[in-house]
Amino acid sequence: MRNHRKILVVLSLVLALAGIPAVAAAQPNATATPNGPLALVYRGPASCSGCPESVAVMLRNSPSHFRTEYVGPNDTPITAATLARASVFAQPGGPSLSKAWKAMKPYSGVIRDWIRNGGSYLGFCVGGYLAGATPGYNLLPGDTSQYSAKPGATVWDTQPHRSTVVWRGQEKTTYFQDPPAFDLEPGHNATVLATYKGGEVAALAVDFGKGRVGVTGPHVEADASWFVDDGLSAQDAVHLDLAYDLVETTVNRGAGPSTVAAPTTTTTVPVPTPVPAELPLPAPTVTTAPAPAPVEMPAPVATPAPVVTAPPTTAAPPVATTPPVTTTPPAPQRPPLPWPLNKIAEDPFFGQFLLGAAPTAQPAARPGS
Repeated sequence: MRNHRKILVVLSLVLALAGIPAVAAAQPNATATPNGPLALVYRGPASCSGCPESVAVMLRNSPSHFRTEYVGPNDTPITAATLARASVFAQPGGPSLSKAWKAMKPYSGVIRDWIRNGGSYLGFCVGGYLAGATPGYNLLPGDTSQYSAKPGATVWDTQPHRSTVVWRGQEKTTYFQDPPAFDLEPGHNATVLATYKGGEVAALAVDFGKGRVGVTGPHVEADASWFVDDGLSAQDAVHLDLAYDLVETTVNRGAGPSTVAAPTTTTTVPVPTPVPAELPLPAPTVTTAPAPAPVEMPAPVATPAPVVTAPPTTAAPPVATTPPVTTTPPAPQRPPLPWPLNKIAEDPFFGQFLLGAAPTAQPAARPGS
């Protein structure tokens, strides 16, 4: 949605004071681009002041160089015959969805049939809301919702803001004013051009019958004057190339820059496939690894045998040590003496005179000494 712009109003007042008719301030209903395809741009109560003009300028400057014609209650009537002359119907930003739908509901049937039969629809902000179903033209594989009400929204009110979307993988600052989020059903066939920072869809293009629908929540058609009018900085925020991308992807049915990037990603998939095909070939060489197993066969297990031979040689010497103890007893044997001679013989002095006593046989000391 878009605030009413004040420049045209002030210019009309100046021209009126100068005596020039106010209608001179308004852009003509049709442009003088003779060779381009015709784009119908809605102008009326479902749009805001200045919004249709910005869309028309962008379409004329796009790569397709459209001729533009305004349609609405004060311009060319919206009829099946009018739509049959055109290739594009553009719905610019405007007031609230309820007010916009009230103004566009009488034309919804003829617009929807024209798109189904091959026409292209472009919706900007409120035009994106109107592409949904509750309420709207019901042109999407899903519905629309209020982005500012989402939990991760970067704007939380209906005032103009600078905010960021991710357009084809690149962050771009654009003009926001209560934009829609596009809630697509699973398995949809839409081409998602942009998402909000929270991941919600911000811009897309999708087939509808034989026709095509392209919608955006942010005002990518906004020029620098939009920011200046609302006290915002236009630095790094004017991206008409994004608007051209939306237009060409919609009108050319995906023949725009978006389809160039898509095939390149698919070609990278077959590249890894030949690599694993060659990997099994070196695998048989790994089977030779069991060869080191025989290394454990010649382990020195037989070497403990020599250890058994050493103990038998040392067992012989201990046997020879016992005989020397038995050599001393047999020498000094003497017959026992009768009593009391045996007692007298125990005395060293008298024992030496007794028959058969050997003086050297007695110990030098007595027991107990």
